[in-house]
Amino acid sequence: MVQDTSTRKETMGGREALVSERSARKPDKRGRRMALLRRAGLFGVDTEGAVIRRAVTAGDLVGAYRLVHEAFLERGYIRPMPGELRIRPFEALPSMATFVADADGEIVGVQGLAVDDPDLGLPSDGAFKAEIDALRRGGRLVCEATNQAVAPAYRKSAVATELMRAMFAHALLAGCDELITTVSPGHARFFELLGFEKASPVRSYSAELDDPTILMRVNVAQLLEWVEAADDRSDAAALFIKVRCVDGNPYREQVADWAEEAETLFGRPWDLRDLFAERSGLLDRVSDEARTVIRARWGAEVFDDVAAPALAVG
Repeated sequence: MVQDTSTRKETMGGREALVSERSARKPDKRGRRMALLRRAGLFGVDTEGAVIRRAVTAGDLVGAYRLVHEAFLERGYIRPMPGELRIRPFEALPSMATFVADADGEIVGVQGLAVDDPDLGLPSDGAFKAEIDALRRGGRLVCEATNQAVAPAYRKSAVATELMRAMFAHALLAGCDELITTVSPGHARFFELLGFEKASPVRSYSAELDDPTILMRVNVAQLLEWVEAADDRSDAAALFIKVRCVDGNPYREQVADWAEEAETLFGRPWDLRDLFAERSGLLDRVSDEARTVIRARWGAEVFDDVAAPALAVG
């Protein structure tokens, strides 16, 4: 769990204090939890043949958002959505990065990262705006891990944690200062192993459905300082993040190229029309405010080309 360590560092001396604080948190217990999860496949390297990459085409995104819809509907997190796709205004922003696990053309895992939009905000503002606004203070950039879903056959593989590695690599590229996510209370310990801490009381994520969730957050700079000091005497979580997510993260060499590929999608009106107008009907059902934001992010010419047929039909 990452906490503010400024006072401890002043009294005990820099990095040694940070390591001392981490070591005081029962690393053996954390190590045992990590070992159990690794035996279950989560922290290994075997994705059972699935390839981790960024979704860079409309077809990729259809497969990704369909899987998210299926998984969230099964768990009672959402009501059925048009086109059986979980698409919100945030998914229409070019800054939304969606990573997928591709098994021979079938999307079997998804992990998204939403970068705070100055006008639209973040997906979890609806339930946790006060807490997120506190993280934004001082101009800090907040990013949200969202749309986490894995097909049942791959839930005991490394798909979920490999997708998280890719997402974290993109968060570093985007310059995120605070990384947040919302989870059910029972999953909080898993994220605490990865350096997150609880940032809210339990609250329903949805205003329509009973969906108890908790906001988790990690300060990226503190996380990097913690793992930079990790060595063989450190707890397993610190070493995992250092070796797998920071120093040895292969996706850090790929995310910039993937971002360029994904950006081209938002210059292709026919793909945007297929995804956000025809399949999901998003442009017909969002608020005028959200439509204005999407138009600004796509560019007026592209947006008008995409939206005019949809609005005419509506």
